[in-house]
Amino acid sequence: MRSERAHAVALGLALCLATASVAPVARAQGKPAPTADELKAARELFQDAYRDEKERRYAPALEKFERVAAVKESASVRYRVATVLGSLGRLRESRDAFRALAASKASLPASEQEISDSAAERAQALDRRIPRLVLQLQEGAAPEARVTIDGAAVPVTTAPRPFELDPGEHVVQGSAPTALPSESKVTLQEGGEVSVTVVLPPKAPRAVKVVPPPPRVDDPPPASGPRPDRTTAYVALGAGGVLLVTGVVFLAVREGDVSDLKKACSPTCPGNNRSELESKHDQAQLFGPLGVGFAAVGLVAAGFGGYLLLRPQPKHTAARFRIAAAPVRGGALVGVGTAF
Repeated sequence: MRSERAHAVALGLALCLATASVAPVARAQGKPAPTADELKAARELFQDAYRDEKERRYAPALEKFERVAAVKESASVRYRVATVLGSLGRLRESRDAFRALAASKASLPASEQEISDSAAERAQALDRRIPRLVLQLQEGAAPEARVTIDGAAVPVTTAPRPFELDPGEHVVQGSAPTALPSESKVTLQEGGEVSVTVVLPPKAPRAVKVVPPPPRVDDPPPASGPRPDRTTAYVALGAGGVLLVTGVVFLAVREGDVSDLKKACSPTCPGNNRSELESKHDQAQLFGPLGVGFAAVGLVAAGFGGYLLLRPQPKHTAARFRIAAAPVRGGALVGVGTAF
């Protein structure tokens, strides 16, 4: 093929660099002509770089080819530089280098015309492989919005605009003073095209903290109502508990006396301890009503105290809890009441 023949010609020309072909180029560029030793070193370096390229050591091959080009930038050296750039995945740089070489055909000697033709073919082939990223801003985006691709600013509007990029992962970032920043990661394949719309959501308005003015010296202190007095409720609960326990104790003692009387007077009461039995009988008669009365009053007092705790009394009233006992025939009477 023509490109393979051009490749062979380029390599042959580069390996046959001579002082006669260097001097006109060097003078045209305003640089001193390379010496014979520099040309010899350049030929050896070219061969070394070409070996690196064939063994896929592209990074060192590129560095060496560029050093050869610094001595003599022949068409063959430029061709090899463009080729290695493509092998490194830098398709855009490779395509542009081939294009530049093809565009310089008129200034090349006849022996390098075929290299220029091959460069034009390679440029067209690379152009089809270069992926494109189509960017646009969301409708209504701020006019001062800024978009970058891999950190480099690019002009983007709400109309789609394609950008040529090398294959691989790229980062698209957008920012605006009045919007939240955005970031998108895109992976491009050779010859592919991906569209991205940069969305910049508006920032939420900052909350304004309202600070109340400091109180004036002559301002009256804020009014606060009196706290409900729960003393009565606690007293009622405590008194009810004591009365209830007392009533239970009286009833327990009565039951003990009744049990003793039944045992001692079965079938008849003995006469030797009659006074003791009569005393137990009188005590049982007294403690029965007392136990019931104390227990009942205790339950009422405890219930009343619970009521006061669950339903506080109005602020404008104050209840006073009273417990009173009055003697009655055969026992005592305990009363519970409140006064407002």
